[in-house]
Amino acid sequence: MINNRSITWLFCLIFLMLALTAHCHEPSDMTIKYSAITGDLSIVVYHKVNSTTVHYINNLEIYLNRQGLELEDRLLITQKFFSQPIRNEQRANFQVRDLNPGDELKIIAYCNLFGKIERTITITEENWQDNTQE
Repeated sequence: MINNRSITWLFCLIFLMLALTAHCHEPSDMTIKYSAITGDLSIVVYHKVNSTTVHYINNLEIYLNRQGLELEDRLLITQKFFSQPIRNEQRANFQVRDLNPGDELKIIAYCNLFGKIERTITITEENWQDNTQE
């Protein structure tokens, strides 16, 4: 039997869930730069939040696919975060050596509350000449 109290609790629960999803959002963009000369991989995930300890990028995964030919990407790096030091973005830098032209790096950044963003870059000859790829 449904009574008024049950209906009230149900509406409160629905309202709370809607309020949470209004504040939760996936990362908006990602910038990736790689230098084959130094092996530096620089990642910036754009994710604007109000509270950097409650809502933040909590996980970053980097996968490698040699020459883009492998059936499955190989997980190279997993980086956990427990806050987001800057309200607008999460930054990470890694050393990734021995990449060749045609290799693909897939980067996935996860929000601790909702959503993710995924980007893939292909290593080119320019990574040895220009020193960076965006």
